[in-house]
Amino acid sequence: MRISILSILFLGLTFNVSAQQCSDIFISEYIEGSGNNKGIEFFNPTSEAIDLSVYTLQRWSNGEAGMTDETQLFGTLPSMTTWVLVNGQTEDVELGGGSISPACDAVMQGLADQLDNPYPAPTYMNGNDALVLVKNGTSVVDIFGKPGEDPGTAWTNDAENGFVDIGDGAAWLTSNHTLQRKFDIGSGVTIPPIAFDTFLEYDTLPNNTWSGLGNHSCVCGATGIELIEETSSINVFPNPSTNGTFTIESDQSVVQIEVFSPEGRLVKVETPSSEVRMWNISTSDWNAGVYFVNVQYASGAIFAHRIVIR
Repeated sequence: MRISILSILFLGLTFNVSAQQCSDIFISEYIEGSGNNKGIEFFNPTSEAIDLSVYTLQRWSNGEAGMTDETQLFGTLPSMTTWVLVNGQTEDVELGGGSISPACDAVMQGLADQLDNPYPAPTYMNGNDALVLVKNGTSVVDIFGKPGEDPGTAWTNDAENGFVDIGDGAAWLTSNHTLQRKFDIGSGVTIPPIAFDTFLEYDTLPNNTWSGLGNHSCVCGATGIELIEETSSINVFPNPSTNGTFTIESDQSVVQIEVFSPEGRLVKVETPSSEVRMWNISTSDWNAGVYFVNVQYASGAIFAHRIVIR
């Protein structure tokens, strides 16, 4: 019966029974903090840059038997680097009856590579929501939690009761915690678990901890080495930009510049001449917000940068 139920829940999705280490992106950090301080970090453990536009993050909320909302990723993720998706709410929202949905912490949003869509969206998850990372619309590459199961407030450390919260005082692990993928994990979970044991693959950190966002180390490798060598040669200024333009300056040959809006929409593409080393990007018809710049060098390396438009 369990197999039949899971088959119905995941109708239309495909699973890689023997996912190879270091072969595809996976969730490397999960933050479920107070209010809307929520985010997900993804890590590229492969030796090649990955096009993120073929990936979507699904939320399966409160034990629902299917996806409740999803967000498409965007941009290009170089080898051994991370992509950080953070709740995109920038101000408090009155919900009526005196209750307020608070803004996500500005410091946390400043660490984002992508701000999530308005509510409802995956980073409005609570500790009882499962997340499924899907490639090309059907292929499951990672699962957080147990889709189709409502664990109560959160999944816990209580193995005897299937790690769900039955009000017996077990420690909540997926609520009010930051979870970081263990060092020996080099691939995602691609088969729905019989029970979600958080400690099998995640280390726990205190509530509202996001100092590690943007960095990950695992059996496949670690962030930062190749990208740091490349980024020393480029400047993006002024940041924030307030005069309707910003400038990109590099001492290396650049083959393409892409700029994405906060919602992931491609708003600008430049294919510069190899002799040019400075580009002025007009922003006069753009809305205010955080934009994301991808600069691809002739060497194949990619530089990702955030810029604020006011």
